[in-house]
Parts: sequence; structure tokens; C-alpha cells
Amino acid sequence: MTQFEFYKSFLFVTELLLAETMYIYRFRRRSLFWLRLPVAVAACVLFAWLLPAVPDNPYLFALTFLAIFLFTVLAAKAIFRESWFTVLFCCFAGYTTQHLSYEIYNILLVIMHADGAAGFYGNTDFLQIFPNLFVFAVYMVSYVFCYFICFMFFSVKLVPKEDIDVQKSFIFIFSIFIVIVDVVLNAVVVHNPLEGSGLYLIVIGIYNVLCCTVSLYLQFEVAIRRKIETNFDFMQKIWEKTKSQYEMSKENMEIINMKCHDIKHQIRSLGNHVDPNVLQELEERISIYDATVKTGNESLDVILMEKMLLCNKQHIEFSCMIDGEKLSFMKDEDIYALFGNIVDNAMEAVQKVDPTKRVIDLQVRAVGDIVNIRETNYFTADLVKDARGLPMTTKGDRINHGFGLKSIQYICESYGGTMQVETDDHTFRLNIVLFPPKD
Repeated sequence: MTQFEFYKSFLFVTELLLAETMYIYRFRRRSLFWLRLPVAVAACVLFAWLLPAVPDNPYLFALTFLAIFLFTVLAAKAIFRESWFTVLFCCFAGYTTQHLSYEIYNILLVIMHADGAAGFYGNTDFLQIFPNLFVFAVYMVSYVFCYFICFMFFSVKLVPKEDIDVQKSFIFIFSIFIVIVDVVLNAVVVHNPLEGSGLYLIVIGIYNVLCCTVSLYLQFEVAIRRKIETNFDFMQKIWEKTKSQYEMSKENMEIINMKCHDIKHQIRSLGNHVDPNVLQELEERISIYDATVKTGNESLDVILMEKMLLCNKQHIEFSCMIDGEKLSFMKDEDIYALFGNIVDNAMEAVQKVDPTKRVIDLQVRAVGDIVNIRETNYFTADLVKDARGLPMTTKGDRINHGFGLKSIQYICESYGGTMQVETDDHTFRLNIVLFPPKD
């Protein structure tokens, strides 16, 4: 087996699969993953081995590696339960990382004047790929270093269990084009080297490294920007909807309180015409709706009254100790959205626990120059946190759900505050610190 045949069939496939795994390993896996994985790896190796070795034609040479890459995309799709675009994005990032490592390795070989027999594309025995331990050490250091840097700067930015969305697809296509052209040009250089021109090879190698680096940067910059834009659009829509809901809820609560007050007077006017026990029971039921929450903040009163009615209907104990005046620096719609999301999340969680533990505790107090908001409730499901440490939604539709805590965090940060989530022994604790502006 020649150097090129060994590299094409085994070493390149190993490098590529490791690089692709670095980006996609945290994403959703299909059933029987550990059974599918060795089958997929074996299929990739077999496919690469069966491809004809054409080291004398630079274009077919480049096409061979691109064909192997495309086959690994199919293999990744077979074992990961993600969209085609997400799989392609991760695999292409892996291919770019592999090629970047390859270029750095070759630059170091030229700089260090390594054994001329070293290389991946020769026609001699495959053992000559690494003619001595020094060359093998350079190879290992180059690839491990490059993979580590790419993992720390790019791979960690991918949020698992969330589809990758790149609206400006032409930039992603342009990134692919850069790497493909780079691979083809590298093939041409390999087949047409300038004798004795180490400087030429170094310059070409540096150019290739820059191409790969720019391609990776464009891929991830566009993907991250798109996610930020999507989140911002959702937050904007939620804010607008919340503002209209607040106005409607405020008006409805005023009407309900007036109507309940009138009905209570009418009940009392019935006097001895109706059984007193029936009248008392009826009045108690109406009092639930006639009751008002007085925290010192009108918008907070509206949302808390609304949520207390829902909690009463769902047999949830809702206790609160709140100094609403300390929130006077916040906009009404922000207060409505903040506490609406806090209580909604808590209500959703406690509905799944034992009836004796359906308790929500909410506190708002001033501590020195800060305002502290604390909410505690029980939960049953195991929480999976995203890269920001926020629990991810348990609903199947991750696109249109899971914005409750994100909205809370967005509002907190808009007032220069912070939000922390703690979970311990099936107890969820939300701790918010806000910094009111000084007069």
C-alpha cells in the first residue's frame, strides 16, 4: 500500500471524522446510536478505500477528498437526528479544521527541513509517511494543537439541541467555495512544486491557513449573528404582545372588581329570602375575584392578581411578600412581562409535582441599593441547561418555546441586573438582582 492509498483510506478519514465529531458530538443522536456509530465509521473507511487512487491528476485528486467528505456527511446524518443543514454545517467546519491542521503541519515540515520522504501523497511504502519519530511528533503536535484551538474558539459556540440557522446562506456557500478552491489549489501545488523553493511552499501554506481561518470565522460569525437576530425578533414580538396584554388585563381587572363589588351588595340585599349558608358560600366564591393585591405598584398588582386567580383555579398555593414601590423605576410593561414569565414558568413546573408540593413563593425586597427578586418552586423533570446555564424547554417545539427565561434575562440585563438559576433536590430557585438608577 502506497503513502497516498494509506492516507486516503485511513489517515485522512480518521482526521476528518475526529474533526467533524468535535463539532457535532453534542447534538441529538438517533436511536441505537452506539450501534450505528461503528457501522457508519466502517462505511466511511470502506468507501475511501474503494475510491481509485489518482495521485497524478490534481483535479481528480481533489475530487477524491471531496467525495469522502460528502460521504461522511451522509454518515453523520444517519446517526444524528438533526437537519441536513446542521449536519452539513458541523461536518464542513470539521473538514475546514482538518485542512487547516494539514496546512500547518506541512508548513512546519518545510520550516524544519524534515525528511524529504515524509508526506501523504508519495508512491512509496506507506510507512514513509512518518519516516522517523520527529516527523510523527510534528504531525501529532500540529493536529492536536489546531483541533484544540478550533474547539475552544468555534466548537464551544454551538448550542446543542438547537438547529443551526444561517439566513444569509450565500455567506455560508462562499465559505464552502473558499475551502474548495483552497483544496484544489493545494492539489495543484502538490503536483507542480517549484524545486528547491521552500519559501514558495511556506507562502502558499500561509495563504491556505488564512483561507481556512477566514472560512471558519465567516461560518460561525453568521450563525451566531443569526441566532442573536432571531432571539431579538422573538423578544420584540413578546414585548409588544405583553404590552397589549397588560393594558387589556388592567382594564379587565378593574371591570371584574367593580362587578364583584356590585354583586356582593346585591347578595346582601337578599337578606332572609335565601339560606344564609348558601349566601355565605356564594359571597366567599365571589370574594376570590373581588380581592385585590396591593403591593404599591399598579402594574404588579394587575399581573399578580391575574396569576393568583389562575393559581386558585389550578389548586396552587401562591404566597408572596412584595414591596412593589421598589420597582417604580421599571416600565409597566416590563414589570408585567417579568413577573408574568416568572409565575408562568413556576405554574407549569408545579402542575407536574405532587399536589402537596404545588407551592410558589415569590419575594421582592430592597437590600441596600439593590432590589432582590426571589422565586422558589418544586419541579420533577430533569432540567437540561444550555450553554448559558439556562434550563431548556421540555416542549418539542424549541423554535417557538423556551423564551420565558430568556425574556426574564433580557429584561434584567436591560436594567443592568443579573439573573441566576439554581436547582437542588427538585427545588427550583430563581434569583434576580436589579440596580435602580440613583436620583
